[in-house]
Amino acid sequence: MKNPILLSLSIILLVVCSVQAQDKLSWRKHVKLAEELYAKAQYADAGEHYRAAFKQKTKKKELAYKAGECFSIIRDYRNAADAWKNVKDDNATYPLIGLRYARCLKQSGEYEAASSELVNFLGHYQGADKAKVSTIVQNELRGCELAAQMAVKGKDAGVYIELMSSNINTPETEFAPFPFSDEALYFSSTMAKRAEIYRSIKSNGIWGKATPIENFPAIENDHFCNGTLTPDASRFYFTICKSVEKWGGLTTHCEIYVTRRVGKSWTTPERLPEYINEQGVTTTHPYVIHNDNTEILYFSSNRSGGIGGMDIWYTTREISSTANDFTLPINCGSRINSMGDEITPFYDKIEDAMFFASNGQVSIGGFDIFKAKGAKSMWQTAENVGLPFNSPADDFSFVKSPSGKGGFIVSNRTYEMEKITTTHEDIFEFQYTNPVVQWVAKGEVYSKESRDVLDDVEVSLYEVTETGQRRFMTKLVSANGSYEFALDPSRKYYLEALKEGFFPSSYEFDTKEFDKYTDFGAPLYLEPYGGVGGEEPVAVKEDVPVKSNPVVKEPVVRTPVTTEAPAPAKAETKTSQPYVSKSKDNNYRIVTEAPRQAGTYYKIQIIAVSKNNSSLDHYRYNQVKQIKRLDTEFIMDRQLYRVLLADYNSIEEAMEDLKKVQGMKDFEGAFIVEYKDGERIGNIN
Repeated sequence: MKNPILLSLSIILLVVCSVQAQDKLSWRKHVKLAEELYAKAQYADAGEHYRAAFKQKTKKKELAYKAGECFSIIRDYRNAADAWKNVKDDNATYPLIGLRYARCLKQSGEYEAASSELVNFLGHYQGADKAKVSTIVQNELRGCELAAQMAVKGKDAGVYIELMSSNINTPETEFAPFPFSDEALYFSSTMAKRAEIYRSIKSNGIWGKATPIENFPAIENDHFCNGTLTPDASRFYFTICKSVEKWGGLTTHCEIYVTRRVGKSWTTPERLPEYINEQGVTTTHPYVIHNDNTEILYFSSNRSGGIGGMDIWYTTREISSTANDFTLPINCGSRINSMGDEITPFYDKIEDAMFFASNGQVSIGGFDIFKAKGAKSMWQTAENVGLPFNSPADDFSFVKSPSGKGGFIVSNRTYEMEKITTTHEDIFEFQYTNPVVQWVAKGEVYSKESRDVLDDVEVSLYEVTETGQRRFMTKLVSANGSYEFALDPSRKYYLEALKEGFFPSSYEFDTKEFDKYTDFGAPLYLEPYGGVGGEEPVAVKEDVPVKSNPVVKEPVVRTPVTTEAPAPAKAETKTSQPYVSKSKDNNYRIVTEAPRQAGTYYKIQIIAVSKNNSSLDHYRYNQVKQIKRLDTEFIMDRQLYRVLLADYNSIEEAMEDLKKVQGMKDFEGAFIVEYKDGERIGNIN
């Protein structure tokens, strides 16, 4: 790494040489160069030339104004304030310039000077909109007061925040972090001169070099960014922004699209309906959550009907639906939205709270990060999350990592000698250094066959409600086979591990004994595809304790393995009495309630699962239920359930649906089975 002191001296020498060279030019030449550079969107250089011209012609105040305008565009607050101090009282010529000047002082951290200038501006302002302007000024004054209070209180000692390395951040703009797991971070960047989505993997505590995401549909020319993945990883929402203008954050026209996972690939992106992506407005910053069978999509837009500027809205759809049949968007209301801009929503289901950024709420800078408990359009009063998350600059895109131990924000703040300007955004990572006592579910995932720890395993955590329904909480993809999730007290949880080439494994546990344990969990064993007689048995939960604590030794409560058949999982509609038969192909004893048809007919076996996975209410069956009736049959000899689509009168008819099923996640290994007079004959190859 270059010596920061030598680097700073080099920069100073370059600036001195540049200024000396500029002083040889006439003021007219400076203006001509400034205009040419401005037309090319090279605002920093244009601002320097306007400022150089003003130094030669101090009576031409418009040159100082234009210099400040250039610096303001790139959010160089200090240079903008330095230029605008020469015109700060000329509000008649340059509308609201006194307010804009004061805001630049505020975003430079000069709160006392900003307060004085805000009072001075309002005292002299005589515009017809003075009542509205007064409200804005009072809000800015409260922000300066809040900054003073926070300075006395100091930063939250329980949070450590730092600029991420050059493997993530570049001299361009990095934004929209989305942690897929504690070891996998997706984010957006303009490092390739247009906004694209990248991925970085953490190994041995270090984030690796960012690379474009794999298997993503090709998007030519336009910017694509701001990604969010559904909890079941089946749908990816993101924005496509038009390249008809230079990339400029909120000034660039964006719309929300969705792509669906099919195996390891993604479908062609689909634009969300017109009533979400209204013509002529920006719709961006999607964030998606699942609540029971409802998908909620929060987003930011300056669409009509809002409270002011960019507002946060939400729309919903049924998870079981395969269409983009969202409800009409609803504004999140005045507890969230203001006359200013509200952007980058992130909903934390553990806290039941939304984190978002606003420059219309009381902030200590421009955009500050806020938090409000509630959901949809019912919210408590938003609270400024304070230092160190917020700064005098712009701070937004707050998001927590799946474990809850830390997360990420985006900011254009300066940071020691590593970032000395406010002219572009970078991603910062934060860690909670002194968290309250935290309880976790943790363990490792093994191969049942080899007993080796498995890598790249997807582990999901669900809360089990009082009615027995599973509500998705969070998910991680573990590179080293270990998992760890933050837990809440007095709740029941369901944990499931998935890996390609293996059947899933899972277990349930509760957290009623928080006084005895700080960690819960168990090892999980996944059985690879391929079993006796061509069957594909799923991993059955190992005979392990529900709680594992290395310190407190309690008697292990084990789940006995029975050789008798428990009550089979219910099909959607009970159509006959249970009966026992034997498979002709492998002599297994089968218990089923499926209708016992006469003659030859066929079924599609989509999966074989353990008892813990036998509920047909599991979200994985939502799509397949739309095709045919679901049957189950219990294999007494192996303590497994088969899940089947039934019935088909011909192989040709079954083949048509088999193609659909094999294209769905989890069911790539589906196959056709022949039955005769209710007896299972065997697989159709």
